[in-house]
Amino acid sequence: MFDPAMFLRSADVRGLYPNQINEELAWLSGKYLVRSLRKLLGDETTPGILVGRDGRTSSPAIYSSLIQGISSEGGRPIACGLATTDMIQWGVGEKECDAHAGVMITASHNPAEYNGIKMFIKSAETGGVDILRPADHLAPRYEEDGTDASATDTPAAPFPTAGRMELQARFVEAALNRSDRLGNASGKIVLDPGNGVGGLFRPLLKAGLEDRKSAVELLAIAEQIDGTFPTRPSNPGLPGAVKLLQETIVDEGADFGAAFDGDADRVFLVDEWGQFVPGSVLLAALAKRMVEKNHGSGAVVYSAVSSWLVPQTVQTAGGKAIISRVGQDAAKVALAKTDAVFGGESSAHYNFPDTYCLDSGLFSLITFWDMLLESGKTCSELLGELKPWPNSGEVNLRVECADWKSMSTEVISTIQSEFGNPKMDCYILNIDGVSVFHPRVPEFKTADDVFTIDQAGDPKGTTYREVQNYTPDWWFNIRASNNEPLLRLNFESRDSAEITGRTYTLISKIREICGDRAKITVQDWGNLK
Repeated sequence: MFDPAMFLRSADVRGLYPNQINEELAWLSGKYLVRSLRKLLGDETTPGILVGRDGRTSSPAIYSSLIQGISSEGGRPIACGLATTDMIQWGVGEKECDAHAGVMITASHNPAEYNGIKMFIKSAETGGVDILRPADHLAPRYEEDGTDASATDTPAAPFPTAGRMELQARFVEAALNRSDRLGNASGKIVLDPGNGVGGLFRPLLKAGLEDRKSAVELLAIAEQIDGTFPTRPSNPGLPGAVKLLQETIVDEGADFGAAFDGDADRVFLVDEWGQFVPGSVLLAALAKRMVEKNHGSGAVVYSAVSSWLVPQTVQTAGGKAIISRVGQDAAKVALAKTDAVFGGESSAHYNFPDTYCLDSGLFSLITFWDMLLESGKTCSELLGELKPWPNSGEVNLRVECADWKSMSTEVISTIQSEFGNPKMDCYILNIDGVSVFHPRVPEFKTADDVFTIDQAGDPKGTTYREVQNYTPDWWFNIRASNNEPLLRLNFESRDSAEITGRTYTLISKIREICGDRAKITVQDWGNLK
């Protein structure tokens, strides 16, 4: 039996295989997706749906079942096989094989025992690729469905009619075309797909670079696609996850390295000294470049837990800083509504509004590489121009109790009330969990003056806000995970001496609020340990 609660998710269907995510749920997801697409596109339309999968051991079975579900409802499944999430998004944007929408079988950066379903559609209004939310497009169809459990008599094999779709090669070529300097590249670059589906990249990149007469040597570690992730965690942002990449870069004398997550839509960099580059630093660097290329103007969207380095850098370059809720569903809305030139999250999602608002690890890598070649500097020199704030990193607190969601809501509400007291001298923004900014300044009386609402695009200000010319001394955010019983805490300050003490105080405050009703344990200490 599948877990229908998975259909209520706000961004994608994701959970443990086979208890929460399994073949039955995938089959129904394919069926319900076709029904929803007909409502969106017109009842006479036969929806064409690109379907790709990552390298997890459970992905082939889920992929097969979802394709059969699409076919059973009269949809046209377009079987792409192994693909990265951004390949599927790009394919939807390009309308590959006349596709109307796309599905990716992946649990992204989650551990091997997880899997999931991500769904996309090209927006007729903006031309971008939007996320299809399960809560909006699967849950209603499940509620409308009948009770007849008779099996369908229209199964479909999960293989393409022809064998030369070449989505992977065309996508990589599109990424390479973002730079006209790669023919001049030399030295060594190290790729770390982490045994994820990003292992598709190196042979295709190598061929494209050879066509451009590039002398660069492209190396790779953990390249073989293996859904058990034997070399490192699927999430390269975890502390210590890219140690092998760091060591390889130093040993090989490489110019820099790039680590992808399990479905390769995210990328983290490591410089020539083997130093890990935080996601917010690369976000700030890419944002600065995009604003400068737009003649010193344009909006940049960033997530509510990104470093204050990002809005500072954007505003200094002449752009507008737009803070949004965490998650690609919110980011893509903000990008479209503000006509942004760039966007991203500290988790290493980076968005390209000029290409369907695609969030792509490979596009980000090529864009940075082009920036590096243009500068003539080393990776550390180029990124060293940006001065990240001292911060706690993301501290994850596991909440063990009967109802962790209600407990998390209570914690966030209590923190908001306490720091909202005028004596605390703070601005409160509840666009995602609770964000607290200290101090208040005379020119901005309220948080709505610091973070202004776009009355036309988001009149309630619940998805994004524009940040005015204000800089806090310190700030923090506490929010609940969408998928796990976790509270996520980020603290940042101009003064590095404040980080440890204030973060520990907040952890103690959370434990005090929960009392004996919940056990709070630190699952991930971020930068603190």
